[in-house]
Amino acid sequence: MARHTRLPAYPSLLQAVQAVSPSEAAGLQAVVLIQILLHAVAVAMLMTELRNWGVPRPTAIAAAATVAIGCPFWDNVSTIATDCLAMSVGVMIAVAVMRGWRKGFSRWLNLGIGMAVVLAIGLRPASLFLIPWVIAMLLFRPRDRAPVSWRGRGQDVVVFGSLPLIILLGWCAFRYHVAGDFSLLPFGHQNMAAVTTQLLDNEELERLLGRVGEIASEIGERRVVVSQSGARSLADAGSLPRDGLDLRVTSDPSLRADSYMTLENRWDAMTYLVVIPAAAQVAGDDPIAQHRLLSRLDHEIVEAYPLRYARWWLLAVRRGIWGSFANILMHPIFLPVIVFAAAAAVVWSVRRRADFASPAESLPVAGARGLEPACRAMTLIAISFAGFGIAFIALTSPTIGRFTDPTFVFVPCLAVLVVASGLDNRPSISVRTR
Repeated sequence: MARHTRLPAYPSLLQAVQAVSPSEAAGLQAVVLIQILLHAVAVAMLMTELRNWGVPRPTAIAAAATVAIGCPFWDNVSTIATDCLAMSVGVMIAVAVMRGWRKGFSRWLNLGIGMAVVLAIGLRPASLFLIPWVIAMLLFRPRDRAPVSWRGRGQDVVVFGSLPLIILLGWCAFRYHVAGDFSLLPFGHQNMAAVTTQLLDNEELERLLGRVGEIASEIGERRVVVSQSGARSLADAGSLPRDGLDLRVTSDPSLRADSYMTLENRWDAMTYLVVIPAAAQVAGDDPIAQHRLLSRLDHEIVEAYPLRYARWWLLAVRRGIWGSFANILMHPIFLPVIVFAAAAAVVWSVRRRADFASPAESLPVAGARGLEPACRAMTLIAISFAGFGIAFIALTSPTIGRFTDPTFVFVPCLAVLVVASGLDNRPSISVRTR
């Protein structure tokens, strides 16, 4: 277990379900059902919390429904992978944060959030961004909530952070004792090396020294071979996935990627057909030794070419933002709803102008009914959740939809609240009189 490239939470779930299932197929179906049920619980918690913030029932249902059928659930719920479960736990954590803003963060609530963060990381290590995100949410709160001193906020941070810190450090210590590797798991730098090595030409890779230079040169040679001849030319590529991976033959594959999209398009092939086989060739079959060597390679490249890496990171963040918004807009349910809402808004605007142009009397409408505080809270949740998530993902990987869509899970929810708040906060409704 200490030498595996995955944390034990999701594999343990799969083993437990398979152990009580009559067949493997039934077990896999049960896992999908568990993912659906957990997501349903998370959505129900969100709807209940929005109601507690004063959001009217129809608006709360509509807002929670956008999370229920959002891109991460739509794309991944039937997949045996960690994406959907980790996203559902993330939604629960955000709901707990909103409850803390509303009622105060008790010691047990802070510890519960900490335990949920550990679970999310155990399911998907990319959820590590939840630790700094929760800390930020404990420190910076919506302005209309009850005032809390900075000392009190600091105490909340200490109580929350103690549990993830103890558990994660304990896991790292366990791995160090068993496998001699003080880290969460021997995975991550494979993905990053498939990015960083594309920032360099082959000549620059060959100038690196020592063992790092050896693996860098091997990666440079392999990417030329794969680009020109395909995976079939590699003796050790037979067991690797063949879902259409290629390096998209270029005029000179020894040169670094000429654009962000070139790098992203080649990332899968670079990871599985170039970087991982090269690490096995140079470091042997030990995954920990491979990971350490790739870690040194990434460190030296970033240290030697910081501006290239910084430019990559900024472009990746930009790509993640517009890509996730595009996925939301093209969602098979969101798209017709957005088109219908836009058409309705145009019709309403035209009719409203006609009403104001004719003799009318203004009738007041009800107040915001609690929508403005909920909007402010969800704005902070949605923007910060997406920002922290994308910034963390871009450190090691391209910001493709599977990675970034879960970080944008609250954006459609925020859109519903903003639209509803705008309708409820109209100063008056003009009614024609006879």
